[in-house]
Amino acid sequence: MSQYQAVFMILLVFFVGDLIGALTKAKISSMFVIMMGFLVLFLTGAYPADIMTTSGFAAVASLGQYFLLFNMGTTVDIPTLKREWRTVVGAMIGMAAAIAGCCVAIPIIGKDFALAAAPVVNGGIVATTTMVDAATEAGLPAVAGLATFIYAVQKFVGTLPASNCGLSVANEVVKTLRDKHAADPNYSWYDEQAGEGGAAKKAPFWQGIKRYYTTFICLGIGAAAIVIAEMVAKVFKGTPLSFINMSIVCMVLGIVARNTGLVPPSIMVTQAKANGFFSFLSLCTIIPSLAKIDIGMIPTIGFATVVVFVLVMAFTFVVFFLTPAWKVVGSKKLSIGIAMCQMIGYPGTELIATEITNAVAETEEERDAVTARIQTAYVISGFTSVTILSVVIAGVLANFIG
Repeated sequence: MSQYQAVFMILLVFFVGDLIGALTKAKISSMFVIMMGFLVLFLTGAYPADIMTTSGFAAVASLGQYFLLFNMGTTVDIPTLKREWRTVVGAMIGMAAAIAGCCVAIPIIGKDFALAAAPVVNGGIVATTTMVDAATEAGLPAVAGLATFIYAVQKFVGTLPASNCGLSVANEVVKTLRDKHAADPNYSWYDEQAGEGGAAKKAPFWQGIKRYYTTFICLGIGAAAIVIAEMVAKVFKGTPLSFINMSIVCMVLGIVARNTGLVPPSIMVTQAKANGFFSFLSLCTIIPSLAKIDIGMIPTIGFATVVVFVLVMAFTFVVFFLTPAWKVVGSKKLSIGIAMCQMIGYPGTELIATEITNAVAETEEERDAVTARIQTAYVISGFTSVTILSVVIAGVLANFIG
């Protein structure tokens, strides 16, 4: 097999995954199709285990994760997180419930399986990559396979409760709005929201020199952040703070650069136009773990996956239905929806919120009211869990694998 053939065969699977995701309007996750596709192709011998090496992607794949992390940091708007603190706390409680569920699973599936699963349930591709790398270095192919498998299927688990709970809350919002209009024909939701004026924001530094943020300058900024992260991580290596690794530092640098106005938000998306490729490279780091799974591991991985999700869901519902934790958000069902966002991530959270809005809202005012209640909560929850905290949790738990 030539390098070009390997590149084509890899991208063919991604092509099919995205096509199915688009045709089904994300009801069938493209990531599920891609991961399950590679697993079947490896198990049947249709694709060689070293296809990533042959293609050349393996040599540069790790770079994708760090550029992706820096970009993720630049998506975090601290003032918005402060305003939506209830959503942030609700998301954190949901993550804690998921971790508790994974911890309870330790006697059933083993420590390494449980520790590898927790950050993946909490997050997305970066958390998955971190745990797959840790499991691979520890010589635990089944553990790496479990992390990859959970990443592939978790959107199926989280989407249904997020949709159902969000739909229930949206119906309540619309009913309240219509009741207010019935009681007072002059009522306006917009007038009710207008009381929060606020001072005008000062333009950030980057806006004054926006034309200089070209593709290569932005890539150079990202590369500089990676070099700094490498140096900082070396300082903490071998110390009690060794969990402060390159991944965490890259993300923190992105957060600082965005919130001090040094770089534009989502710099690798809006300016460098390269985030899609870096996401692809990050996926290329976890796909080889699927090649190390043999038929004999499938029952073990399947059983562990079921146990993890059953306990995660059980703990989440117990925490938000049987304890006062739901009062932070103000609604039991919205709390569950927020907790599920850790398994879905962006843009899935926004897609679900949009579908909910389209299903229940009949006027522009109703659409805006539902969006303010549901979409804001779901997107902020996804940022809190997937973009920020899951990276930290993965960086810490990766040290205990093996």
